[in-house]
Amino acid sequence: MFTIKSNHGLSEAGYDKIIEWARSILPKGNRLKENFYAAKSMMKPLGLGYQKIDMCPNFCMLYYLENAKMTECMTCRHSHYKPRTGRGKTLVAYKKLRYFTITSRLQRLFISPRTAEHMTWHQSHDAVDGAMVHPSYGAAWKHYKSVHLHFLAESRNGCLGLCTNGFNTFRSFTAPYSC
Repeated sequence: MFTIKSNHGLSEAGYDKIIEWARSILPKGNRLKENFYAAKSMMKPLGLGYQKIDMCPNFCMLYYLENAKMTECMTCRHSHYKPRTGRGKTLVAYKKLRYFTITSRLQRLFISPRTAEHMTWHQSHDAVDGAMVHPSYGAAWKHYKSVHLHFLAESRNGCLGLCTNGFNTFRSFTAPYSC
């Protein structure tokens, strides 16, 4: 259901209506979660959450650690928080960074023997001369192997090249996915 929600830009209210309909046709005592919030909270134990960090809307700085209490940007002097409207007492940051920790995601990849095999493939495969079928055949990887021998001695150490470039997991933010 999360994939359908993401692929079709379904709102949380739309998701909840579909779940409500599905629960009405399923037998009593089914274990289908009753709404988006309940389904999303079920995924928390998977360890795939993220940390929200306030940031300057002009991308100058993060309000993190020792800068978390600052009220304006050190560089451009833009306000950290939006002006309060009505009776709201909560301070709302102009922009938030969503930091996805990589450690829990890598641990999940090594839990399954099938994906663990793919994660360590770079150590056990046979190179085919003249064919570039994997990044480990490239000059950059070979240079990295020659410089960092201690790191690549352990087959579970992966050489990663990750880029999210606005990746948007459940379309709950305004920026569309781009690659």
